[in-house]
Amino acid sequence: MVGRIWLIMGMGLLIFTTSCNPDSICLSNQNAVQTGFYSAYSSVNKDTVLAKASAFGVGLNDSIYSKEGVQKMFLPLSYRHDTTAFVIENNTLKDTIWFGHTKELFFISRKCGFSFNFQIDTVWSTHAFIDSVALELNSVNYNENIENVKIYIY
Repeated sequence: MVGRIWLIMGMGLLIFTTSCNPDSICLSNQNAVQTGFYSAYSSVNKDTVLAKASAFGVGLNDSIYSKEGVQKMFLPLSYRHDTTAFVIENNTLKDTIWFGHTKELFFISRKCGFSFNFQIDTVWSTHAFIDSVALELNSVNYNENIENVKIYIY
C-alpha cells in the first residue's frame, strides 16, 4: 500500500515537472523598450523617480502609465512603423521621445508563435524636463529584462 502511494506521487511529480517547461509559458508584450530615469545634475548615474508620470503612444488612445510614481518605464515599439513616439508627462511638463528602429520576426515556440525583436537605431526627445537621452543597449529582445535607454531629467 505504501509503495503504491509513492508510485502515484512519483508519477504525479514526473507529469508536473515535464509539463511545465519554458516553451509552455507565453509572455505577452515582453519586448518593450526599457527606460530608466536619472538625474541630469548628478556626476554619477543616480536613479530618479517621477512622482506623477503619465505616458502614451503618439496616435494611440490608451495610456501606458497614468499619474504613477515611476523610476523606469516599459514602452512597446510599433510593429507597423520604423519610428515609435511617446509623450511622457511629468506633473504639468510634457516631452516627446522618439525611437527609430528596425524589426525582425522571431519564432518563440509552437504554442506561443512569433514575436518581433527590435534594433534601436536612434533615440531623441524634446526638452521640457528631459535633459538628454542615452542609448545603452540597442537590442530589444523577447523576454529580456535589460535597460535600453537612460533618460536624464532636470
